[in-house]
Amino acid sequence: MQQLPVIEHLDKRVLTTNQIAEAFGTNAKIIARNFQRNQDRYEQGMHYFALSGETLKQFKSSRQNDVSLKYVSVLYLWTEQGAWLHAKSLNSDKAWQAYNMLISSYYQIKEQLEEEPQTLAISYKLFQQIERRVETLEQLAKNSTLHSGEQLRLRKAVNTRVCQLTDNQGARQSLFRSLYAALKERYHVGSYRDIKQYQLQDALCFVEKWGK
Repeated sequence: MQQLPVIEHLDKRVLTTNQIAEAFGTNAKIIARNFQRNQDRYEQGMHYFALSGETLKQFKSSRQNDVSLKYVSVLYLWTEQGAWLHAKSLNSDKAWQAYNMLISSYYQIKEQLEEEPQTLAISYKLFQQIERRVETLEQLAKNSTLHSGEQLRLRKAVNTRVCQLTDNQGARQSLFRSLYAALKERYHVGSYRDIKQYQLQDALCFVEKWGK
């Protein structure tokens, strides 16, 4: 089946009678006759659109290169459901094969194209939600102070450093006070316990080098 030019009406993909006939391996007269015989099965707006008057005039103006429309007074445009009824009326292997090809290569293409932006929008929305959660977690981590285990690590580091600097017990008391004061000044806190978790590694390095 050759590539069909896209025709849309009221935001639906449709085909003309000539296109349906060509796709199903028959002629437009047989398609029209089948429609007349089974017209009670067809619902306008669902299976087909019948264009006439000003609506037809506007449609023709949008397809000026289509000479087959020149003398048409009523133009029938067939939806996917209408194509199915025509295939059912013809009930030939070729008609059903052509119908399946129309579904996969013409009618449903529009649905796929419409779904892609929606999928992207959902993905982007999900990404934004994840990004906000990450930002919230980062903010929580930034504001979280040392937990008990981290406080213990820092105290041990302070004790190790003071012991490295002097063996004099009296001097150690002064060094402890000075080192803890240096920590409070460096991180602008009232107690070493108020140092933030993300600052722990920096604090440990600071303690290790203090007094050199």
